[in-house]
Amino acid sequence: MRRLIAILVATAATTAPAEAQQQQRQATQRQAMAISASDRQQGLAAHPQLVTQFGGVFTGPQSAYVERVGRRVAVQSGLSNASSDFTVTTLNSPVENAFAVVGGYVYVTRQLLGLMNSEAELASVLGHEVGHVAARHAARRNTRATIGSLLAAGAAQITGSETASRLVGAGAQLYTLRYGRDQEYEADSLGVRYIAAAGYNPYAAASMLNALDSSTTLTARASGTGSRSTPTWASTHPNGQDRVRRATQLAAATGRPNVSAAQDTAFLQMLDGMPYGPAADKTVLRVVIVQPRDTVATLAARMAVPQFQQERFRALNGLSVGQEVTPGRLVKLILPA
Repeated sequence: MRRLIAILVATAATTAPAEAQQQQRQATQRQAMAISASDRQQGLAAHPQLVTQFGGVFTGPQSAYVERVGRRVAVQSGLSNASSDFTVTTLNSPVENAFAVVGGYVYVTRQLLGLMNSEAELASVLGHEVGHVAARHAARRNTRATIGSLLAAGAAQITGSETASRLVGAGAQLYTLRYGRDQEYEADSLGVRYIAAAGYNPYAAASMLNALDSSTTLTARASGTGSRSTPTWASTHPNGQDRVRRATQLAAATGRPNVSAAQDTAFLQMLDGMPYGPAADKTVLRVVIVQPRDTVATLAARMAVPQFQQERFRALNGLSVGQEVTPGRLVKLILPA
């Protein structure tokens, strides 16, 4: 088995450049195409079950904001009628996740939304998912199997049991190892292109991926599974830091300078009061102004989290290790509702 895995990974590494060129040509050919009626029908049929599996629709005021940004990004895909054909849904799930299925159905959870610190980061996540739709990734695989995998993952997240999901998916995951990674890389490339065209900072994709990688690693530590619960070779997603570096390169290729953007206070204020965590009625995000005597330690001590308070505070606010807070800036806290 290890020999087979090594062969699969080696094959992925040697074929990636040629496939990247092919993907670029395919992306160009997709311009002005429309979402097919068949794809729309499949997405429409799957939508209610997906929504139910992932906690239902989140109806807070933040959902309208997410939908507006999603449509702004979707029109950059080149798909005709993209602004009306895409359905962007915020899910009431305490799991950091985003995904898309055929027919222009894009989903992001409230938990992942709470991890973001700017509209550009939100746009990068939605752009990535729009990229999956534009590239017809779900349609190029077995659509039923893809949706089934999402549902199995949702059940595991809700029940806390992953045994059945692992038994069912292990063989197929290895079989589609390289293909899944290629899809993720292509969606990253398309997403950066879309957000740059929509006027967003393309480097936001790298900062969002970095925040997600930090939060995922922290969650794994808190659960006692180590820094990574799944080894890189067994994942259909590329390694987190690999994607961060690649996203930075993609942003640089747009020709935009990598300058520090002003804090997106409007976006942060929009998040204020949003439910956050596994119990939507018990903890919320509160956005506060850093006072002169505040430090990472004092602010983190106020957080309603059982452990790793400072690490969680840093991940939530996009702060690197050793970076301190600045008076007058806004920060997010997880506080009792």
